[in-house]
Amino acid sequence: MSINRTIFAFFFILMGVFSQTALANQTIYTLFVIADADPSIGRAVEVDLKRMESAMGFAKSVCNVKIDTFLSSNGQLKSNLILGWLNGIKPDADDTVFVYYSGHGGMDRSKNTFLYLQDGIFYRSKLVEAIEKLKDKCRLRAIITDCCSNGPEPEVPTFRATPDPKVMQNLFLESEGLVHISAASEGEYSWCSPKYGGWFTRAFAESLDTSSDNNKDGFVSWDEMLSITRDIVQKKYEQAFQYFSNEQKKDMKNRGIASQTPRSYSMPKRKSTANPVANYQESPQKQSDRPVSNIQTLWDIQNPRSTFSVSVQMDKTKYSAGSNITFKIQPTADCYVIILNWNSVGQPIQLFPNKYNTSNFAVKGKEYLYPSDESGFDFRASGSKGEEKIKVIAFRNRADSLKIRNILPLDDGGGSILSRIVVVPRKSEQGEITEGKIIEALSKIRQFDWTTANYTIQVQ
Repeated sequence: MSINRTIFAFFFILMGVFSQTALANQTIYTLFVIADADPSIGRAVEVDLKRMESAMGFAKSVCNVKIDTFLSSNGQLKSNLILGWLNGIKPDADDTVFVYYSGHGGMDRSKNTFLYLQDGIFYRSKLVEAIEKLKDKCRLRAIITDCCSNGPEPEVPTFRATPDPKVMQNLFLESEGLVHISAASEGEYSWCSPKYGGWFTRAFAESLDTSSDNNKDGFVSWDEMLSITRDIVQKKYEQAFQYFSNEQKKDMKNRGIASQTPRSYSMPKRKSTANPVANYQESPQKQSDRPVSNIQTLWDIQNPRSTFSVSVQMDKTKYSAGSNITFKIQPTADCYVIILNWNSVGQPIQLFPNKYNTSNFAVKGKEYLYPSDESGFDFRASGSKGEEKIKVIAFRNRADSLKIRNILPLDDGGGSILSRIVVVPRKSEQGEITEGKIIEALSKIRQFDWTTANYTIQVQ
């Protein structure tokens, strides 16, 4: 059996012109079943619970959300309590019932998967049977289990390794039927880490975006969401496999495990009355929050909807020509950092990363010096006196970082901050053209996944 969590930082906010009164009258009956007392996965599922509570908080602003939480630390991880909760709620015809489980799971020799509760094994089929008794009483029933589906041996491996309102509307208010998803297919482990929670849950949360609309029909379906989530989880598995111990690799080889593949047992359909044309609209305030709306310069661009930030400090605020400059940067999330400056003709120039240090990954909470003692290059103040602008742009995803790096020319010695490196820039183009390309590229990146910070210094 394995422990591998995944909280389904599942959901999101809704709103829109579409039937606001009706949406406000709908209720999402939510039950969190969390194995927080387990010594092996307790820290990870606590991360998942917080992520879930935060996500469901968005829904509270537009509809009713009634949340109950069963914790193993309170002795509540029991099948009779879960069944009693399902029997006790009184949903209306247009309501949603959602059960989320984060804990241990397994599979018997007949390939029947189950949850490990404090009163013993609770088969998944029993949970489905219980929630389906509400089929004629509510519009949508959802079961999300972040647990392993391996077995039949009981051993547990030792390795433990922000959503869009329109998507919330599509998934929770414009779908009907039964949702039943597990983080792993039969025979597989579901991986997690104490710091980040479950891989599946994190991937699910990152998929709650309109970019999941694969067929571009203006509606994000559960099938589209799961497809994106599955791809992210499997890529994470491929990246992490090299860090597994030889014992873990041998164990998985013996079991025939080659990945972690999220599995759907049942998926809902689009609500028959749902408007085929997307009807979600942001309020005027939210529209004004869009980071690229009416922004004319790269210096002015900010991202108020980012889920993380970076702080920037300098060793001093005024520098003499010829003196070295050090940036101190600290992110609140794992990210990829780009530092840029404007040269004497107003063209944005990439100072970092550069040919001496191409790796721009930064770990959450860690303080970085650019350049460090080991960098082999300096940032040096030079040229005429005046104010210099330094901008930091950070991205959660490496691919997004590369999009901007492919636009920015490297420091060519034409600005007021130089390095000891020789960099050949791309073919020169007007600064406003380069800025326009960067702003356009930023507008196509998920707003939760990048942030900026500005700083000015005086060269005297």
